[in-house]
Amino acid sequence: MPLTCRTAALLAAISLVLLRGAAVAQDPLTVDAVTARASAYVESYVEALSNVVMEEEYEQTYFRASGRPPVQTELVSEFLLMRTEADAGQWIGFRDVFEVNGRMLRDRRDRLASLFLGRNANPVARARRISEESARYNLGSAERTFNVPTYALLFLHPQNLQRFRYTEDGRGCAGVDTAWDVTFEEIGHSTMARGYQEISLPASGRFCLDPESGVVYASELQLNHPRVGRERPATEANARVTFSLEPRLGLWVPVEMRDRVREEGLGGRMVSTARYRNYRQFNVVVTEDTDPPQADDGAPPQ
Repeated sequence: MPLTCRTAALLAAISLVLLRGAAVAQDPLTVDAVTARASAYVESYVEALSNVVMEEEYEQTYFRASGRPPVQTELVSEFLLMRTEADAGQWIGFRDVFEVNGRMLRDRRDRLASLFLGRNANPVARARRISEESARYNLGSAERTFNVPTYALLFLHPQNLQRFRYTEDGRGCAGVDTAWDVTFEEIGHSTMARGYQEISLPASGRFCLDPESGVVYASELQLNHPRVGRERPATEANARVTFSLEPRLGLWVPVEMRDRVREEGLGGRMVSTARYRNYRQFNVVVTEDTDPPQADDGAPPQ
């Protein structure tokens, strides 16, 4: 075979390999691949965002079914997000309200963070007491724990990914044209969210994801609590969270959470918006401790 023919054959073979490689490189992403990237992102995100203290401004409006005028309140709190040492796939959110409708309850200081940075026994128990004390300022009759800005991200953690079914629902969300809009539905029998008398509450919702990096631009969570006798009316709850890049920390942090709760029948409904600012990071890890807390200056009065 002449040299020119061999060269032509070699070039043709190389071109075929390159074309096959390009075809493989251009194979469309699947929803499984995108959620796997998001899951890896969330796993590292747990470490990066753990121990971040932020200021939360939480505006709540409760519409009463009786037709009476709605009730409004505005809470300003320190909000601390932490992961537990016992379970990397679990976060704990603590709120410490220090201002209600413009009235200062105490000085602005990092009271929650100081519990974990100082030599305090049972810091988790004391932080829970602070959060429980702060919860009495919330409006509405329905107790809720889903109103934590990173709550829905738990569903993407590798430990929990198999509990859910994910489906692509289009492209372009949260103002990003290339982002994937992915819906999720909990299919595991032992649900992560529990309601009255530990009743299972299957979760559903959607994520707005970067298909390459797995960054979560936004999340939406839907929970429906069935009626339980006369003790508990059927309740619908929804929470939407948007994230933005915080340059000082180099992290995508929650910037806004909109949540709403509606009770059927004679129950009311509540619409709330939380906005976040003044992010600070502390290097602490918590261990759950069930021993009775000891009184100190960091705990609220009984």
